[in-house]
Amino acid sequence: MSIEPRSNRRIFVYQPAQVWLATAVALVVLVSAGYALFQRGVRHAGLELDRLAQQGGTLQRQLDEERSANAGLRQQLAILERSSEIDRRAALEVRNEFAALQEKVQSLRKDLAFYRGIVSPADNKAGLNIQRFELQPGSLAGRYNYKLMLTQVKRNDRYVQGVIEIDVEGLQDGSSKVLSFAGLRVDKGDALTFKFRYFQDFEGQIELPPKFEPQRLRIRVKTTGKNQPPDMEKTMEWPA
Repeated sequence: MSIEPRSNRRIFVYQPAQVWLATAVALVVLVSAGYALFQRGVRHAGLELDRLAQQGGTLQRQLDEERSANAGLRQQLAILERSSEIDRRAALEVRNEFAALQEKVQSLRKDLAFYRGIVSPADNKAGLNIQRFELQPGSLAGRYNYKLMLTQVKRNDRYVQGVIEIDVEGLQDGSSKVLSFAGLRVDKGDALTFKFRYFQDFEGQIELPPKFEPQRLRIRVKTTGKNQPPDMEKTMEWPA
């Protein structure tokens, strides 16, 4: 009796409906998983956007605060600069005023010394005196500004009066020439007359002719009337 060996072969039956079902299930699973991942990503992105928006708001507030602080600092700096400029100008004005006051005090001291010299003279002789004569170049060529002061010392209990004559001696075209001060005066006014008890000032401007070379000045003070001090004369080199 013979026994035939068993065969290990298996027979599979192709069923299309099951394959499509499995494929559909797999697709559904994949789509569901993808959608879940997408939603998760959307949620994560939304949270990240919210966080970034919060950070952006915080940074904007910090920026606004910094801008406000910078504006305040700029304002303070402008105030300090203005204060510094005001202080500088004030200091400059104080220095200028102090210098002007010093100059004024010096001028007042000179005036005081002058008046003391008239009231109680120490060096000046009694009677009529030419206290000073100044001559300075003017703004135009050939023009000169003059200042003359006469004083009466110790005998100023009465008025002294008279006239002043000034001659300018020099050379013109190589020859000696004497010019009258009255003809040189720019204002062409009246003669220099005086009447005073203590002192009298004279000032004006003269103009020399072209090519005239001044060398010296001769000043004559002539009194008029009774009981007047004697006439006096003074010669000085040019410029006086």
